[in-house]
Amino acid sequence: MRKIPAIVFDSINKGLNRLKLSRKFMIMYLSCVFIPLIITYSIIIYSVYEREVSKYQYDMDYVASLYKNSLNSIMESDRMLINSINMNSRINSFLNSEFASPYDYYDQYYMLINGSFLSSLSGLTSDHICVYADNEGILDGDFFRKMSGCKDSAWYKMYLEGGEKEGLYVYYDESAVSNSLIQKRKIYYIKRLNYYKNGCEKIAVIENNPITFQNTMKGLGNRYPMYIRNGNYIVFTNMGDDILYEEEINTKNKTSYVTSVTLRGNTFDIVILNEKNMISSILWENRVVILVLLVFTILVPCFMLMLVNQSIISRILKLEKAFGEDENNTFNRIESIDGTDEIATLMQKYNEMVDITNKLIITVYKNRLKEQENDLARKNAELLALQSQINPHFLFNALESIRMHSLLKGEEETSVMVGKLALMQRQYVEWGQDFVTIKKEMESTEAYLYLQNYRFGERLKFEISVDEDCENYLIPKLSIVTFVENACVHGIESKSTPGWIFVRAYHQDEYLCIEVEDTGGGMDEEEVKAMEESIKNVSIESLNGKKHVGILNACLRLKMISSDTVEFSIDSEIGVGLSVGIRIPIEKLDMQS
Repeated sequence: MRKIPAIVFDSINKGLNRLKLSRKFMIMYLSCVFIPLIITYSIIIYSVYEREVSKYQYDMDYVASLYKNSLNSIMESDRMLINSINMNSRINSFLNSEFASPYDYYDQYYMLINGSFLSSLSGLTSDHICVYADNEGILDGDFFRKMSGCKDSAWYKMYLEGGEKEGLYVYYDESAVSNSLIQKRKIYYIKRLNYYKNGCEKIAVIENNPITFQNTMKGLGNRYPMYIRNGNYIVFTNMGDDILYEEEINTKNKTSYVTSVTLRGNTFDIVILNEKNMISSILWENRVVILVLLVFTILVPCFMLMLVNQSIISRILKLEKAFGEDENNTFNRIESIDGTDEIATLMQKYNEMVDITNKLIITVYKNRLKEQENDLARKNAELLALQSQINPHFLFNALESIRMHSLLKGEEETSVMVGKLALMQRQYVEWGQDFVTIKKEMESTEAYLYLQNYRFGERLKFEISVDEDCENYLIPKLSIVTFVENACVHGIESKSTPGWIFVRAYHQDEYLCIEVEDTGGGMDEEEVKAMEESIKNVSIESLNGKKHVGILNACLRLKMISSDTVEFSIDSEIGVGLSVGIRIPIEKLDMQS
């Protein structure tokens, strides 16, 4: 666990070392000044914002509670009135009575009204109170009506759909004839009269006066735009008396505060809108303080950073330019050195180094040229030595195939096989040039596989595919054939069942890719690792005096022509086959013009 911080620190340090000084200064400013300031400002602004939000929240809670209490008050008033009717035995007896005639009904009706609290209701409230009873002897009037007369009414249907629950019911009567849309709002309190279990079915209904309801709600204040909704209906709003449905209210760029009150199973939402953008308001109210903070905590440090950056970077760039002016194998002195700090000292030391280096270059330059010529000659000799190893090795294997075939089949086909061999060898008689095009190499590969096909018969099939734009790249002779030979000898030959050899050459990004794949016996994981290790460490010295060096020979030559940038990959599985991949950077290859 202790190593983890060290690893993280080392990774960060390496990353910083790859950045220019100007970027390092910017990172230092951002991490040590700008970002901490932004975090601090954000915390301060957020705290102020939260305080303002809490203040508005408390205020809107208070406003919403006024409307809640008013709705509760209306409902409680209606409920108490209906409960008084429900528990009145005289009213219950009257509604259950059988009347001999209309005159009998009127006599008992006036006796009931004059002897009960019903006579004073018209003076106490503007709401309409009516009791519907399933008694056909009742004559429809102000207080009592037949149940059959309300069966088709909207409030009765809502009452039935709501499960006959006691409570407030709201709807709009679009058929109501009135110059005021307020009159279309219908607010009913409905309750089934069931205190006395005997007699007919009875329902008490209070139709609240919409104008009285509107005026009561308006009297609670107009501090915020708000509305009370029941479903999609607007029960009340202070934004206009002509608004009936919620979609008619414009809530764009407004925040909503919603609280609900449930009255006897019916839910009413109280929605308060706030048109004030609190964040912009807070920023504007504190604009002077914010501007001063920005100037002294961001702009001034940024300006000073630019000055320090210019002081350091300009002289480092001058030093960098002096180091880079070596086209004539000499270094130029820095003529003017400003300052006395560490950078100035470094520039003076550079001038001293330049004086010494320019003297050494003059004496060493010729020796270096001669050494490079010797290295080049040595490389050429190594290539020729590698060629001399691979040529007879390949030739003897091919002739052995012809010999075995001649013994098995007779002389008629021998001439064809020898012709294929001649085609292959004709390209490699002159060893002064070690390179051939991909196209020529693939022709030799095809001839070799054709010869091997005579040997293996139906046990060997092959397929060669080369992208047209890869045909003219130059590679060492026999580099592909060597891998194909290995696939035949160690892959197909070791397997009694028929097998395939696939040879491909194509572009992939900035690489020339060559693949040789066989479906032979394959190698296990340890053999693959050993082969990869041998290819990685191959050298001229490691090949001297050894047998079976064909693959390593080809790999070494590919490494030499690509300045050791070639990549080899081996993928194999026992009984399935082996695939060798070669990736050479295109910039390291020449093309035949």
